[in-house]
Amino acid sequence: MRSTFFFKRAMVNFLRNRRNNFSSVINVAVVSFFSVLLLFIVENVLEFVDRLVSENSAAVILRDSATEEDIKKTGNFLSAQRVIEHSRYISPDEAYEELKKAFSLSSAAADIDPVKLLPHLYEIRFFRTVERKDYDRFREELGKIAAFKEMRVNSDLMELSFRIKKYSVYFKGIILLIVCISSFYILSNTIGLNLNNNRRGEIELIELLGGDSLDIKIPYIIEGMVVISIGFFLGVLIAYAGAAAVFPYARKVLDAGIFSYTPVMIDGKDTLLIYAILVMSGLFGVVRFINRFIRGLYEEESL
Repeated sequence: MRSTFFFKRAMVNFLRNRRNNFSSVINVAVVSFFSVLLLFIVENVLEFVDRLVSENSAAVILRDSATEEDIKKTGNFLSAQRVIEHSRYISPDEAYEELKKAFSLSSAAADIDPVKLLPHLYEIRFFRTVERKDYDRFREELGKIAAFKEMRVNSDLMELSFRIKKYSVYFKGIILLIVCISSFYILSNTIGLNLNNNRRGEIELIELLGGDSLDIKIPYIIEGMVVISIGFFLGVLIAYAGAAAVFPYARKVLDAGIFSYTPVMIDGKDTLLIYAILVMSGLFGVVRFINRFIRGLYEEESL
């Protein structure tokens, strides 16, 4: 019964101050929209770079003196590494056959012994989510293998991937911090304006009827949460609808003959995290302003 009263009181307050609340809903929607949009960009940059890393293979080249046992040990080592998604041994003969196909060489074009010309090697592909510390540990352990000679990899691409992953964490943190601050001030200002719209008599009436501070705060807290929820879902809905409309065109632009990429949506956990931050910071802002408002009323009465 009491909870029903609080909810009805909150809805009455929300409708009575619909102009202020509508403005705040729009502000929350804008913050939510741009937050989701920026996270969408970050996620797709990460996904694109991870795809490049997984699509580009590296070569682990063995010494010319490598024996069959050395080749087998190296293969077992590579298979046990969690940073490697796929590994394939390529013998000198296989490598020579691939070269002949690639350059359209005939079998009688040259009398070449592949074993003397080409090394034993493993073609490897890293997992798209490989981290710097795991990659460095893998290279360190690989260097301890007696038969290992060198690894040929696109170092610039790997370094770019690690840097983007590192700075994306900071960028996401900045986005969430902006969401937190925005929610705090939006709801503080909204509830502040609403409280100043002839609410003093209402608060005094609740106190005369025996209500405590919680009875005063709850309707305004619910009102603030309604503003946050409507604004958040409106902003997210527009962001997701816009992304769904842009996806087909983006896929055509990014789809190339050698490398294709399909944009991805942000993780639902990130969306819920934005909502949770909006609610928590908004709740703190509402409670903080109500406490200040009530304290101001008491100070006026004491004068």
